[in-house]
Amino acid sequence: MNPIRVLLADDHTVLRLGLRAFLEEQTSLAVRVVGEASGGQEAVALAQSLHPDVLMLDLSMPGMGGLEATIELRRLEPRLRILILTQHAEAIYMRRLLEAGANGYLLKSARGDELLCALRAVAEGGTYMEPTLAGQLMAHPEHSGDDTATSAEEAYARLTQRERQVLKLIAEGMSNKEIASALDVALKTVMTHRVNLMDKLDIHNHARLVQFSIKVGLLPMA
Repeated sequence: MNPIRVLLADDHTVLRLGLRAFLEEQTSLAVRVVGEASGGQEAVALAQSLHPDVLMLDLSMPGMGGLEATIELRRLEPRLRILILTQHAEAIYMRRLLEAGANGYLLKSARGDELLCALRAVAEGGTYMEPTLAGQLMAHPEHSGDDTATSAEEAYARLTQRERQVLKLIAEGMSNKEIASALDVALKTVMTHRVNLMDKLDIHNHARLVQFSIKVGLLPMA
């Protein structure tokens, strides 16, 4: 049986090296890591040149994040299987990535056997959902919330351009530090924008910020 050809995309070098070593030492599942990317844009380019079977993709990376890369690759490489490997344990992220075209979603805290199970399922044409989040999706299906689309757009219009940029990056899963680096501003400035936009929107919950961002189109549908 031919090994599963895997492309790794994560901005943390140590994690990529550890993941490569783990995958290539397996005997129960034949895996060959064909390349590594440190960002979404590089992952898109390598996927087109290397044609791996599976792309293991981080969600939060400087520049092009995992969501944007997934949407782009669904257009460019429709046969590519995409497994999201992330630290974000919110069901809304898993829903959004699966809607965008990802084939699996797994937390970085998963055990080695869970990782292999997810990789095998995705490589064989199936879909893998993080078990701890799958139940949340079933118990709390996505709904529009109290705000109408019009009122959401009106609330969004009250934000400054910089606050809108910060909101989009928050919704894409970036930390305050990563946002500061991406926008080339001080960390304190990002924190101030974050507090201001949350006050203006009257939203003080991270998951609801993501839901609001989807509602107003900051996170485009695939």
